[in-house]
Amino acid sequence: MMLSSIAMLASEEPNSFWLVSDLNEVIWGTLSFLVVAYFLVKFGKAPTLKFLSGRIAGIKATLDEAEQARIAAETDRDSIKAALADSDTEAAKIIERAHADAEQLGNDTTIRAARDAQGVTERAAADLVSTRQQTESDLAGELSRLSLGAAERVVESSLDEATQQRLIQSYIDQVGSQN
Repeated sequence: MMLSSIAMLASEEPNSFWLVSDLNEVIWGTLSFLVVAYFLVKFGKAPTLKFLSGRIAGIKATLDEAEQARIAAETDRDSIKAALADSDTEAAKIIERAHADAEQLGNDTTIRAARDAQGVTERAAADLVSTRQQTESDLAGELSRLSLGAAERVVESSLDEATQQRLIQSYIDQVGSQN
């Protein structure tokens, strides 16, 4: 049923070519449009202008922030370019200081090695003197032991039994009195 009424409305032909069939409808439609347009302008113009001016101010603030950011970025770019130009001279200074430090370290190492070598030489000389004295002392002790042994043999062969017993007894007494 609805479909048939839509088909019927679609099949109606208008009475005129430029205007709808009823002229009253055009007049009242135009008047109602003008009234609605008047109220829209009267009551809607101020909020619309306020919204648009706020939107314009927001866009302008965003553009100003973008401009400030662009200026800051350009300033940073210029300072980085200047720093890069200075970095070459700074790198040359650092390399020069590194060479000087390396040379100083080499000199210090050479001096320290010479001091260490001199210390080793002095300790070796002191050890040599100490070893020589120890060897001489050991040799003197060994010589005196051998001499004593030889003297004992000579004395044993030249002393008779009674003299030998007296010498032994006096030696024992002498050692006993020392303790």
